[in-house]
Amino acid sequence: MAVETAVETYDWVDTTNLSVLVANFARVHMLLSLFDGDPAKWIDFLVSNGTAEERRNDLPFAEELKRRMAEDPDHLERLRKVVHDFSMLV
Repeated sequence: MAVETAVETYDWVDTTNLSVLVANFARVHMLLSLFDGDPAKWIDFLVSNGTAEERRNDLPFAEELKRRMAEDPDHLERLRKVVHDFSMLV
């Protein structure tokens, strides 16, 4: 006779960096929705209106995106696609 368990278990998943993943996804979403995908607009906003915490956390991210977009013209469209594809899942 088979015994049915009341609890299903899964392998342990390290979620230590999950908050970084979530924060970066939110940053990309902000870049696309608030600044129309233009990291220079975001950088200008952070420099002139951002809090110390936003400048510390978001400014390096925006500067890195600006650098990557300058090196790879398709980077912005890939980001748009990822955000769009994710939004279709929920």
